[in-house]
Amino acid sequence: MIDAIEINIKTGMLSQTNALIHYPNKVCYLNNKKYNVDDKFLDEIVSIITYWNNEYGIGKGIDMEEFTITVYSNKKKTKYHGKGKYPDNYSRIKELLGELNVR
Repeated sequence: MIDAIEINIKTGMLSQTNALIHYPNKVCYLNNKKYNVDDKFLDEIVSIITYWNNEYGIGKGIDMEEFTITVYSNKKKTKYHGKGKYPDNYSRIKELLGELNVR
């Protein structure tokens, strides 16, 4: 069972997205705002990252977008990371979190 997912996305030193999704309470704290989320949202987050590699490496260049996602479940942490290299469905995480801002 997932307890929480922490999502951090930054470019250089600038933080773009800082999210903590607390599964038992169905709440997402996104960039210092609190959003109630439903099971559909929670399930989609999990389905997006289910088949990700833990590490995507670092692309060549300066100020590339970097993501770190940490999943907390059953007293265990699983991390996913990439900088300049991303999973195919990475943009969907950003879209899903962005949809919270328009509520």
